[in-house]
This record gives sequence, structure tokens and C-alpha cells, in this order.
Amino acid sequence: MNTIKRWILGRPLKTRENQQVKIGVFRGMAIMTPDALSSVAYATDQMEMILAVLIGTSAAKSYITNVLGYSMLGTLLIVGLAFLLFLAYRNIIRHYPMGGGAYSIGLNDLGKVWGLSAAATLIVGYTLTVAVSIAAGVDAVGPVLPFVGHHKLLFNVLLTLVIMILNLRGTGESATILVPFTYLFIASIVFIGVTAIVQAMLHPASIHVPTSAGMQAVKGMTLFLFLKMFANGCSALTGIEAVSNSVPVFKEPSVKRAQGTLLALVCTLSVLFFVVSGVALVHGLTYNPEVPLINQEAMQVFGRQGLGYVLTVIVSLTTMCILVIAANTAFAGCPALWSTMARDGYMPRWMLQKGDRLVYSNGIVFLTIMSLLLTIAFDAKVSRLIPLYSVCVFYTFTVSQLGMLVRVVREKGKNWVFRALISLFGLVMTGAACIIFGVTRFLDGAWLVLVLIPLMVIMFQKIHQHYEEVRAQLKYDFSEPFETEESGITIVPIASVNKASVNALRYAASNFKNVIAVTVVTSDSEEEMQRMTDKIESDWERLNTPIRLLVIHSQYRAVAKRLQRFVQYELQKYRPENITIVIPQFITYKWWHKLLHNKTGGLLMAWLLLNKSVKVVTVPYRLRKTSTKSTERKK
Repeated sequence: MNTIKRWILGRPLKTRENQQVKIGVFRGMAIMTPDALSSVAYATDQMEMILAVLIGTSAAKSYITNVLGYSMLGTLLIVGLAFLLFLAYRNIIRHYPMGGGAYSIGLNDLGKVWGLSAAATLIVGYTLTVAVSIAAGVDAVGPVLPFVGHHKLLFNVLLTLVIMILNLRGTGESATILVPFTYLFIASIVFIGVTAIVQAMLHPASIHVPTSAGMQAVKGMTLFLFLKMFANGCSALTGIEAVSNSVPVFKEPSVKRAQGTLLALVCTLSVLFFVVSGVALVHGLTYNPEVPLINQEAMQVFGRQGLGYVLTVIVSLTTMCILVIAANTAFAGCPALWSTMARDGYMPRWMLQKGDRLVYSNGIVFLTIMSLLLTIAFDAKVSRLIPLYSVCVFYTFTVSQLGMLVRVVREKGKNWVFRALISLFGLVMTGAACIIFGVTRFLDGAWLVLVLIPLMVIMFQKIHQHYEEVRAQLKYDFSEPFETEESGITIVPIASVNKASVNALRYAASNFKNVIAVTVVTSDSEEEMQRMTDKIESDWERLNTPIRLLVIHSQYRAVAKRLQRFVQYELQKYRPENITIVIPQFITYKWWHKLLHNKTGGLLMAWLLLNKSVKVVTVPYRLRKTSTKSTERKK
């Protein structure tokens, strides 16, 4: 098993090798930004899906162009919001270099409930990132590879497991593998944009541009519909917060490298978003649930024959790759967030532990399980997952903007009024998008988030309360003198006089005083019970031990319960800390042999550990492999 694990994950890394697995800006773009960059593959689609209600089946080309003008206006607003978020998260990175993002700023600047609710939405958002990204990636390649399109759920599961394994191999290795795919996607979208510009210069008559009068003449366009379109398009901003959650994975100076990665992300995201929305606008490409917009643009710009078809397939494959590896952003950010919360006592301690490859392996595996359950539950449908996704993302944006506003006003540093106004504007924009999503997509699944987040906050508080109670109860009072405990009793429950029970008796006699052996005899008749009693007493005499044997008869054939009653009786005479139970246990040679034996010892141990404060010691005796012939000879 270890050999297979080493082959899949690689050799274990020493703690001092931690710096070798950290990343810079170049590889940081491959690890932290695919979620945000990949969102341009469906953000314009999501805007045009809302605008589709305004476009009839026989609408004129000029009318379609004017309708799509609103998507371009939405793109401009969203890009502006992206730079506002950059300013906010740039400050968060500087103030919280240990990571945590919106969770840290909410917890420290706004209060416990704000921080925990931000953490809850981040966790839901990261889980949805995995499900949405991989589902969108499979959808992107479906039109050009029909076999994938016919087995979407299967490929969703397989790709999720592949991304999990890449992340378990370590941040450095996963970055090295993902770098080509990330930059190839960026290059393919830029190539579409450059080709479209060249074609527009060669054939200006084929290009349609919206006019102000034409956009005003669009029938049915309302402020509510525009806001709904804007909120849908804001899905392009998902993943921006990932850099602030994972600052410690960057090389020193980690803060400057993280801020540099964030700036590169926002600039690249803006360019790609303008390209996708702009090409769709000038060519009048509209929403098609079967063919994603990027595929339509590639077919329009490159053509469907010969080299053009090859380029279209390449664009489809790179889009699928960036959408799939967008899940990697969640695998990098979510376990890091969980470790920060575990350090604060709001998540289980095992989330703090790093695995053989110096990554949070427990968090990676747990995130995989959660995302697979979500993918299967929603049948890998992007349209069903997006409503849950966007509410979570924009709530965390809102908390981060509000937190920075409060911090700026409280500290009143240089140019604090200007910075406060920027944070206030960002707060209004992100808050509005969050409310719009919550209202317009409430029945589509957003209600689930509104129910789930409070439950998660309560769970985090219960975890923290538990750790506080444990800490309080385990804290030692050094004013008390250190004294040895008074003598007590040691009980060794045995089924018969055999090697396992004698092994336990020897251990008890060597380490404890006042040892007593207890056996429970049960049968269908009094005569049979007496015969069994005589047998074990005879064997006990032959054993020639000073340890006293107590034989208990059970009329109800309940061995474990009679032993429990005996322990209860002794608890009336001794304090729990002065009673020790030494349980013999034989270990079978093969795992399935365990199924052939009763579980009296295990049941007793479980009852003692869960209900009593007595000391429990298990003394194992390992059975060896023996051949059938040698066993028969002994008989």
C-alpha cells in the first residue's frame, strides 16, 4: 500500500523542505487564478442568458447588437468592480499575511458572527467552485467530443479525482503541471481577440456596433433586468479572494508576491473578459444552452473547416482545461482557510496537519468528498449550481469591503476619506449584487445557502465552545500538591484460561496491585453452566497464580452487560481513577477472521470509554499463521 501511495503522491518531504514547495508570481497565476480566469468562459454567457428574453427568433442583426450592448456595459461595470476588489484584497493581504481573507477581516474587524458567516460562505463557495468548474469544463468540450458529452457525470467524477491527486502531490508540483494549461488558455483567448480585430479591419462592413439610440429603443429592458444581468455577469469575479486566503504558500516576501499575483490576475481577467464580450457583441453571437459562447466565437473567427476547425478544437480543449483546473483554486484556498480556522479553534484540529507532501491533505480529501456529493446531487448541471455559487461569492466580497471600510474609518490614516469612499462604493456594488442574486435566484437554489450558512455558523461556534471547555477542564492547577493515587483495583475480564488471557494477567500482575480476574459463564442450562464453572476453576488451579478468580453466572446470556454491572458495583467502593480494566485481545492473522469472533471485549471497552472515567488498557496477543497439516498433527 505504501508503495502505491509513494508512486501516486511521491516521496515524503521533510519540514525543512517547506521553502522548496512555495511559489512565486508566475506559478501563483497557475495555482490561484484559474478560478477567476476561467469564469470569463461563462460570465458573458450568464449575462446573455438574461438578455435572451429580449431577443426574438426573427430579430434583426442591428437589434441584437443593441441588446448585446447592455452586456458590454455590464462588462465595463464589472471590470471596474474588479479593480475595487483588488484595492480591498491588497490591503487585506497586507494586514493579514497569515491568510484567511474575508474570514480574518470579518472576525477581527467586524465581529465573530461576520467572520464565521464569511468563512461559511467561502467554504460553500469553494465546494461549489470544484463542482461548477469541472461541470463547465466538461460542458465546454462536449460539443466537439460527443463521447464526453454523453457521459458528463462520469467525467466530472474522474476529473475531480485527478485534481485531488495533483494537489496531494504538493503545491509546487501541481503548479508546474498546471502552468502550461493556464497560459495556453490566456493565449487562446487573446488569439481570438487579435484575429477578430484583424478581421474587423479587413471587413469592416461585417461588424455591428450598438448605438445609444438603438440601446434606448430595446423593448422590455428594465432596471431590474439590467441588475439581474449585471449580477449574473459578476460571476466573472469569482476566485479573486483566493490569493488573500493563501498568502503563506508564496515565497518570501510573501505579501509582495501575493499582491503582485492579485494585480496580474485582475489585469489579465479584465482583458479576457473584454475580449469575450467584445467578440460576441460585434458578431451578434447570442446565448445558446448547447454551445458555450467561447466555442461560438472560435467557430465564427476561425471557421469550421480545415485549420480553423483544429483551432476551434484547441480553444475548446484549453477552455475545458482552465475550467477543470479552476477547481485547483479551491483546493489551494479552502484547506488553507480551514487551517486558519482550526488555528482559531473553529474547525477540527486535524485540519491543521500537513501531509507527507507539506500540503493540508486532510482538507484536500474532505473537500473532494463534499464536492463529489454536490456534483452527484445536482447531476453536474452548471445552471443549477450557479445560483448557490454567486450568493456565496458576493457575500464574502461584501464582508471584505465592509471590514476594510470599518478599518479605514477606525485607523484614519493618510488619505483615509478617499480610501473610505472607495470601500463604500465597493460595498454598495458587491452588496447590491449579493441582494439581487439572493432575491432573483431565491427559488432556483439560493434559499439553500440562506439556510445553510446560519447552520454552519452555529456548528463553528459549537466546535469552538468544545475546544474552550476541553482547554478549561485539562488546565492543571499547579497550586495542588503532586501526590500518588491511593491503591485501587485492577480487573482482568477473561473468557477462559488461554494464551491471550494469561498474557493480560501477567501484564496486570507486573504493573498493578490488587488484581482480580473476572469471567462470566453463560449457557442454556444450570448443569452446563456448572460444568463450565468447574472447568475454568480447574484450569485456574493448574495455572497456580495468586490472582483471585471471580466467576459470575449470567441467566440472561449477556456477558458484556454482566461485566458492566460488575464494574458499576466496584465503582461504589473505588473512585473511577482508581479502577483499571485490563482487556485481553487476540489479533487475527487475516482481517476477515475478525468477523468470525464475538465482540465482547470491544463492546466493554467502548462502554467504558464512552460512559466511565476508569482506566482501560488493552493487551494484544497476535495469532500466527499456521498450516492446516500442522494443526491437524497437534490434534
